[in-house]
Amino acid sequence: MLAGLTMLSTSTTASAIARPTSLKVYYGDMPFWRAEVVRLALFMGDVPFEDVRDQKRVDLIAAGKLTFGAVPVLEADGKILSQTSAMAVYAAKLAGMHPEDAWDAAKVDECINGCTDVTGTVGATFGMKDDEKVSARAALIAADGRLTLHLGGLEKICSENGGCSYAVGSTMTVADIAIWRLIGWLSSGVIDGIPGDYVSTTFPHLAALVTAVDAHPKVGEWKTLHSKFYAPK
Repeated sequence: MLAGLTMLSTSTTASAIARPTSLKVYYGDMPFWRAEVVRLALFMGDVPFEDVRDQKRVDLIAAGKLTFGAVPVLEADGKILSQTSAMAVYAAKLAGMHPEDAWDAAKVDECINGCTDVTGTVGATFGMKDDEKVSARAALIAADGRLTLHLGGLEKICSENGGCSYAVGSTMTVADIAIWRLIGWLSSGVIDGIPGDYVSTTFPHLAALVTAVDAHPKVGEWKTLHSKFYAPK
């Protein structure tokens, strides 16, 4: 899983960062954004890694790899890193996809944390009964709903970035990968009560970001490699 990436002059120079001799990403065989943001950043930066998708949670716990009891986790030369934001930033620095500018770096963190807020808000509905679940999600996507608020924040960040279709800076960062995959999940049609066109019809800048990320040749290559998740419907 190696390929090239034209890097930003304002991004952390990957060649200046010591790369581990062994990298492993542990998560299930699914493209959820928390893992996909790490996998794809490494892939885009030609950073070799082992994409471990078949390890059982109980085995990971027994091996002492789940610091917070959950996946995904990233293992670098036997050391474990948890939490999506930390893993995404580390992977992005290795790949040359994280800004050196302090403000831009903070905006990337803001975007990733915004994606985490969205996940927590939607995730809170999964334990509900079916009828309660759909009504709760209808409230979330209302004009004044909590999900609309969260996504509105990401929309605002993108709208303030000079109309280039990315969240931070003039070329793709790890923030764009996170948002792209999050929107893919929300727009998949598999979350009852959240219409597949909710994002595209409500948040034009997020929709433009998704289109821009989809157009990147390395993203296309990744999608081809994992076509069972990304095949056109």
